[in-house]
Amino acid sequence: MDFSLNSEPVKYALIALTVPLWLPFVRALWKELNDSLRAEGGLLGEQLSRDDLVRLDKTSGRHESPLVSETWDEHERGEARESASSRRGERASVPTRPQRRGFR
Repeated sequence: MDFSLNSEPVKYALIALTVPLWLPFVRALWKELNDSLRAEGGLLGEQLSRDDLVRLDKTSGRHESPLVSETWDEHERGEARESASSRRGERASVPTRPQRRGFR
């Protein structure tokens, strides 16, 4: 029996050893999808009633997506952040410098 890197035990070992790399991403993706579909019961749940949604909003807070769509012009002027904060009822403030976002 010859050893091969393309064998099933090697493939399973590679998947098991790389779990710390991809598992946090899968968890974050699952949480984001589940939260965004909360009104429909999540990814695998049943649709919630109106009373259940009100109770869930009181206990967990209203879900707001962290994803913001903005054009490059809006980004340079900071308009998207101001409009998002005004929609939430906050006072729009002009940041002294742009906030860093992402994996930097």
